[in-house]
Formats: sequence, C-alpha cells, structure tokens
Amino acid sequence: MQKKHFNWQGLAIVFCGGFLGTISRYLLSHAIQGALGNGWPYDILLINISGAFVLALLSTLADATLFINPARRLFLNVGFLGAYTTFSSLALGDMTLLTSQKALLALLYLFCSICGGIIAVLLGQLIGLRIIQRVRAPYVRVADENAEQPETSEMLAPSASIESLQEEERL
Repeated sequence: MQKKHFNWQGLAIVFCGGFLGTISRYLLSHAIQGALGNGWPYDILLINISGAFVLALLSTLADATLFINPARRLFLNVGFLGAYTTFSSLALGDMTLLTSQKALLALLYLFCSICGGIIAVLLGQLIGLRIIQRVRAPYVRVADENAEQPETSEMLAPSASIESLQEEERL
C-alpha cells in the first residue's frame, strides 16, 4: 500500500480561499447589519443562502468540467465558500433569538435558513445547467431525432455534488 504525502499546495490554495472568504463574509455582514440592523440575523441568513447558491452553481459547472479545474474548486468551494458560510453562525444566531425569548422568530429563522439554502442550491444547479447548455450549444451540431441526448438530470442528483466534493477532499 502506497503512503500518500500531504498536499502542501492544496493546503495553500484552501488557505488563500479561506482568507478571502472570511474577509468577504466580514465585509458583507457589516454592510447587511448597517442596512437592516442587527435585531435579527439577516446577515447570516443572506450569506449562507448566497453561499449555498454559489456552491451549487460552481459544483454543477465543475461536474461538467466547465471552467473549474480541481485547484480552483479547492480555492472556491473548500476555501472561500467554506469560510464564507458557516453552520456555527446559523446555530449561534438561532440561539441568540431563543435566549431573547423570541422562539417564533428563532423557528422562522431556522426554517428560512434551511429552506432558503435548499432553494438556493436548486437554483444554482439549474442556472449552472443553463450556462453549460449555452456554452456547449455553438459546438453541438443538429442531431437527428433518433440520436441519444445526454442526461442532465443526473447532475441535479445530490450524489453527483457530494461525490465531487469528496473528490476535492482527496486532492
């Protein structure tokens, strides 16, 4: 059995993406709180939903080997978006509402976060598929009616994105 060596280049790529993701999260959080106030965790909600959208979009494009190579995926998905979004902030925001005797708002926030994230992932995947179709369309000749069409529904399967994320972690 061959022993794998640690990938220092991959670590550096994730570190750089994480640094930029953290800074982006801080600046955007500050801007959202300035615009909407800090009585409700709007910043965490919007950041996590936008991060879910971007992660799904990039993963869909990467699954089609379009625009995104493994190093860019490490930088964007694991580094940048890993630092940009965080489950711990979601949990903290929810607990802050609960301890402030705002149970209904806490449930609403949790519901919006989870459902909003799922909807954002779906939209990211659908937009990614549209981009793929538009980019590939000029290169595809008109096929006859009996020609087999590629199956795009597999790209929407959660297992496709999970497998691609697991592949990134192995790099």
